[in-house]
Amino acid sequence: MRRRSRKNGGWPAPRTGTLDLTCPAPSTTPGYPFTLALTGTWEELPSPQPHHSPAAAAADHALTIARNIASQYSAADAVYAAARINTCLGSPSDIPHLPVRLAWANAHLTTEPDAQHAAQAHQRHLGEEQQRQSEQQRRIDEARTLRDTLLTDPSLALAYWFTTAPQTTDPATLARLEELLVAIAPYAPQGLWVPLARLLHSFADQLSHEAKIHLIDTLAALTDRYGRPDITADIRTLLATHLTTDPR
Repeated sequence: MRRRSRKNGGWPAPRTGTLDLTCPAPSTTPGYPFTLALTGTWEELPSPQPHHSPAAAAADHALTIARNIASQYSAADAVYAAARINTCLGSPSDIPHLPVRLAWANAHLTTEPDAQHAAQAHQRHLGEEQQRQSEQQRRIDEARTLRDTLLTDPSLALAYWFTTAPQTTDPATLARLEELLVAIAPYAPQGLWVPLARLLHSFADQLSHEAKIHLIDTLAALTDRYGRPDITADIRTLLATHLTTDPR
């Protein structure tokens, strides 16, 4: 559009124009964009450096706002998205850093006939995925809490092992661990290892050789799992020594 000249000098008469565009606009429903029909008017602002294509600047400004808002709505929410767009474009707004004003614009959004069902299915999938992730995070948090709790007291780790794997023991277990239990008793929180050592000794006194070996090996695995490979190595050494001195 050519700029109209002014006979008396000063600023030339500002250019004006209209918008009439149709293009896709993104939605949150994969594969189902909106069809955006945009109309409006623009006008040029006086400036020593006029814009070469104010119509393109006005279209870019209006489309950017409309597409950004549309991208936040599902394909089933065309009415809500259009209302939000028109709320933002319904009054004059100067385009930042350019001598162009968007006087007003109006957006109309449409979707394909099956977009409603696709949006509902996508929303249901998102809900199921969010629930799955929440459940997974809950389990991770519980596992971390259990790990941290067991690390505070080895007696809790053994109690947890007895609870979760009772089939690996018979009516008396851990006699071969008595020396280790007594040795570390002074370092246990609140001295809980001392009574626990007596309890475990009485529980394990009559265990078979195979059951005792299995228990020692399991304890080694527990110490390694909860961050004490040094203790694991010591237990393995004790187990190897026992196997060479007690061939039963």
